[in-house]
Amino acid sequence: MEEFQNIGRQFIFLPSYYIPFGISFKLALSKYDAVSEPQYIGLENFRKIFQDKIFWISLKNSFLYALYVVPTVVILSFLIAVGLNKDTKFFRFLRVFYFIPTVTSSVAINFVWLWFFNPEYGLLNTILGFLWIKKIYWLTDSKIALFSLALVGMWGSLSYNIILFLAGLQNIPSTYYEAASLDGATKKDILFHIALPLMTPIIFFVLIMQIISSVQMFESVFIMTRGGPGYSTYTLVYYIYRNGFN
Repeated sequence: MEEFQNIGRQFIFLPSYYIPFGISFKLALSKYDAVSEPQYIGLENFRKIFQDKIFWISLKNSFLYALYVVPTVVILSFLIAVGLNKDTKFFRFLRVFYFIPTVTSSVAINFVWLWFFNPEYGLLNTILGFLWIKKIYWLTDSKIALFSLALVGMWGSLSYNIILFLAGLQNIPSTYYEAASLDGATKKDILFHIALPLMTPIIFFVLIMQIISSVQMFESVFIMTRGGPGYSTYTLVYYIYRNGFN
């Protein structure tokens, strides 16, 4: 009976996936301007994309962005979750504090970071000025603009992943920790030989979701740099937007 129910669910949900995919693939093989009827042109659209140097720049930038953000976010969020895994009022307050970015508008967050990055009166350069370090052009220097956007992505992604890791850590039975402590295991041993192995499914889930999120990055580019300077912060999604809507 359960198998028939699963088959029924597939019949309901699969069309919602395959029908849009089929329509999109058909349009990809057509010349279409949203006004006239689509004209079949085969693989011409794909040929144009692969011959477009901006596409390859966007692909490289998306890869670099993910390379900056994904490992940093996964490692930091796990370590912070380990530190927050204590049942006291202070640490419960910290959990709420870390979760705030998740419920804050991403557009508002990007505008705040835009102020942070301002070379003349931004917070970051003000702090650097007190340290006698010359100002940095965070968003207008092509060498560091993409990394600056990655900083925003790291900060915005930490909170949600911390909650996921924290939930996983709190689901590990305390008897495991107690037995390990009685056997003389150190905190490092408990972390690497108990917590990490049991957290593997959640770590894998966070890793996959963070890769997807990084590849889909758009808002920071649109609000802060518009792909500039030059094409140094063009990403795949921004490239699609520029070609599809402009």
